[in-house]
Amino acid sequence: MVAKPRSLLVSIAAMALTITAGGPALAGYRAAAPDPVVQESLLRVLDIAATGKMGGIGPVVAVGWRQAAKPGEMFVAYSIDGGKSYTKRNGSMRQFRVAGDGTRGLSLDVCSRRVWAASVANFPGDAAADRDVLMTSRTVSGGAAQAFMTDAATTRKVTAVALSCVGNKLLAIAWLEQKGGKSTAKLMLRTPEPLGEPAKFRKVYGLGEANLKGGISVDASTDAVHVAWTSGPTRDLRYQRFLVASGPDIGVSRQRSVKLDSADIRGPQVAARGKGAVVVYSDAGKLRARVSQNNGGSFAKPQLISRAGSRAEPSAVHSADISGDRIVAEVTTNRAGEQTPQRVESKDAGASWSARSFGNVGARVGALRKTSPTSSLLTEAWQNNVPGTDTIRAQFEN
Repeated sequence: MVAKPRSLLVSIAAMALTITAGGPALAGYRAAAPDPVVQESLLRVLDIAATGKMGGIGPVVAVGWRQAAKPGEMFVAYSIDGGKSYTKRNGSMRQFRVAGDGTRGLSLDVCSRRVWAASVANFPGDAAADRDVLMTSRTVSGGAAQAFMTDAATTRKVTAVALSCVGNKLLAIAWLEQKGGKSTAKLMLRTPEPLGEPAKFRKVYGLGEANLKGGISVDASTDAVHVAWTSGPTRDLRYQRFLVASGPDIGVSRQRSVKLDSADIRGPQVAARGKGAVVVYSDAGKLRARVSQNNGGSFAKPQLISRAGSRAEPSAVHSADISGDRIVAEVTTNRAGEQTPQRVESKDAGASWSARSFGNVGARVGALRKTSPTSSLLTEAWQNNVPGTDTIRAQFEN
């Protein structure tokens, strides 16, 4: 990649990172039950989602993972007590399987009394290289359904998918696809009727050119949908938002796409709540964040939140979330091939950042559950990849 000039006019205080050594246990956090949540020969944590009570049930937390060799099988376990336990009263797991290509991952959210999972799957009878977007849902009381979101009659290769609830009003499903020699990003907005039933509202938007290796992310507040992806051979960071009108009727206003950063961007993760929004991403291997305090109308200048990483050995962002002034990104930093899971956090809307390293070897994901206009609780899940059996563990902040 061609090096590019960059001006980061950020104060030293805003750039300061406090790296704290530590082990797996933290004051203020407790392990979820069972501990570990799952134990298999090969495990990869994929996503986590959290919300408050839904119809008197909850708070609900859902964790998704892949197990077994490529492409592997995908599963979701969910908790109805804020992430304290993923088991029922009889001791069995609150768990369901998600079909699809495990190497393409899955994306989770919780709304309308359902846990929703988006995955990349091969429609029965299609060519092996043909991939579509599959949605799976499970009501918190156990009812299951699934349906393809893309037209199985059209040949396409979906490489990545992301999902977010727009309150209880819409589902936002974003994906990257290659079709007819073109690589593009797409967004579907649809009402959350049970899968298999006609949607009251369903519309697909073409977001423009995409780099299939750069990733895509979507998150939503109750009045806006935010999408981040990369485009072009140099992987520029693109961002677009869709404003959703209040009230029972579906009104969507598409805003123009903007470029938030240039070249060598990987794995952007976007998060939004209320008027706050953030995009955390790998830039030439190092980690940066851009924060908005006006619902994505504009973003502050990029902030360097980790100096570790290079183009050859990049650091990675696995998840990001925001609630009030609190921003949490779960990342893996890379220093000369040594990978370290970290939680990078700001408690003042991005004015300053701190980082805590963990002893486990493997990815980590986290989701914030809003408890008041100014407070939230973090739920996390992570994988331990060590010689022998892998484990996925989870914990909740109390």
